[in-house]
Amino acid sequence: MTQYDDVAAAARMVALAMTRGKSPGRSGDYARLVRRFDTEPEFAQLVRKVAQGFDLTVQEVHPQAGLVLATTNETDFAVSVTDLVPNAENRPLYLLAHLAIASRAFPRPENLDDDEHVGRVSVQKVDGDVRAYATVLERRAAAADVDTDPPAGSPGLEGLWRAYLRRNPTGRTDKDRTPRSATYALVKKAFNHLEQRGFVRATSEEEGGTYATNVLYRLHIRDQAAREMLQELAALGVAALPQHDAPLPSKDPKQPDALDHGMLPDSAPAT
Repeated sequence: MTQYDDVAAAARMVALAMTRGKSPGRSGDYARLVRRFDTEPEFAQLVRKVAQGFDLTVQEVHPQAGLVLATTNETDFAVSVTDLVPNAENRPLYLLAHLAIASRAFPRPENLDDDEHVGRVSVQKVDGDVRAYATVLERRAAAADVDTDPPAGSPGLEGLWRAYLRRNPTGRTDKDRTPRSATYALVKKAFNHLEQRGFVRATSEEEGGTYATNVLYRLHIRDQAAREMLQELAALGVAALPQHDAPLPSKDPKQPDALDHGMLPDSAPAT
């Protein structure tokens, strides 16, 4: 095998990683390339250089997921939230839905390192998670007599939790469709984008749509995606990813115990 053959093989591996639905388990060629990456340091370096040429980085190689790539700021292959959600008012709520999906799919930190873990998540449950936290925060603000109205002329400063509760979860348009502004529609959009990228697969239409996670999603959440979403949400005034097995924040504003576990606006009243 010549050096040109090695270059072609490295480029082939990057191409397979960028093709939806490709995995070492479904492709003998891909499985062989994964083995070469694991056993031939020079070939692994060549793959990294090919990826670098596309302004991509190699996160890791996994026997089930294959070559896991991450985008850089310079790459033309990145998809921004602005591209996915043109409506600026919907963007932070869409990111909130992604955080809730990740939280329910991986309720414990050890799930992110478990190759056997498969998260099963539905539109209804994700929407319910966000509403449960939002409702508690609304009650807390009311009990503390806090003015939660945004300044005049600055509706974008409204707390995300309140903005989410203002939306109906579902409904029907004149054409018998779910309105785009409904929170079910925003959560469904998040799931659709994950499915298009091979991160989840639809398993049924129950509860507004039920999905199972793939290994690739777990690796991205563990290594990169969750951190990036948290950074974007931090700029929008949202604190932390909730722990799904943690108790909801207390309804009593005098009890601060679960504040650190929720998707809380930075402006939420402290107690």
